[in-house]
Amino acid sequence: MKSAGGTDSNDLWPFPVYAKFLAEVDPYNDLSLFRSLCQSYTGDKTYWQTPSPEPALSSAFWDKLPNHFKDEEIRRAAQILAESLVVDGRQPRQIVFAAILRAGVPIADWLCRLLPGAKAGGLSLFTGLGIDRQALKALKEAYPDREVIFVDGWTGRGGVARELQRQRLRPLAVLIDPWKVADFAGTCEDKLCPTACFTGPTTLGFSRTFQLDESQMFGAYIFPHRYRRLDVVRAWQEMCPQTINSDRERPKRQQFYVETDLRVHSNEVCRALINASPKAIYFVDSVTKASADFELLLELAEHRKVPVHFSQMSLHKYQTRVACSISTTAK
Repeated sequence: MKSAGGTDSNDLWPFPVYAKFLAEVDPYNDLSLFRSLCQSYTGDKTYWQTPSPEPALSSAFWDKLPNHFKDEEIRRAAQILAESLVVDGRQPRQIVFAAILRAGVPIADWLCRLLPGAKAGGLSLFTGLGIDRQALKALKEAYPDREVIFVDGWTGRGGVARELQRQRLRPLAVLIDPWKVADFAGTCEDKLCPTACFTGPTTLGFSRTFQLDESQMFGAYIFPHRYRRLDVVRAWQEMCPQTINSDRERPKRQQFYVETDLRVHSNEVCRALINASPKAIYFVDSVTKASADFELLLELAEHRKVPVHFSQMSLHKYQTRVACSISTTAK
């Protein structure tokens, strides 16, 4: 993978990332460069000038994670998503995927494999701040004759979809879309995608991006090569389905929204366990069902020592199977 300036950032993913790569730092020791897990977004855009911290997960966790890449529901969702992008006559060679850092990168990788001829590039978008305009400009200049389709891993309460809409940038394609706010989706079930567990040091090689100034692409710190888990990335890539299937039913697109301070849906809860500070996690399911479907979430919760509650029927009003409350501070 190369930055927009042509500097090698890593060899993990086969398409460019549009960012300004800065000095190499150690995410587990250079802690002053990262914001607190409890720091919350208050509307102050300086929040986006410091990257979120990175968790140190065990080797045993990373060794176990690829076993979850074999999930047939995830693979089927990817096939449905890819098929939906070309069913109306759009050709892969007409597409460039703008993979939203960081969750959009593994999904765009699979989409490019499922739709030979499509291209992709990674760039930044933050709710409340917007798209990295310099990066988007560079992506369009690199692929001037292609339609830009924004790709993310999933949707939570719809913040990314609304941000793109606010900036008149669409369409948005995601693998998992429980509240049905994206333009294209592989499934609307609250299904945990194992790539929600990916971290910067292990599967990207660089930090979460952060704003420098409006004249530059967003910045990112490079992480030491010794932390990378190329085996995990390659295992994900190898599990990509080989073909799309045109006979699969596309998810119905009736949007849903309800105001809540909770983080809702399993992938957003997973990200909270990675780079925020959950106070408690709530499952609508029994302990037996949750343990079967959300093993990774429960393992991360145990790692972070977050209390877990089961059989929380009140979650049905949010159309989610999992939610969490967040500990926050203004600074």
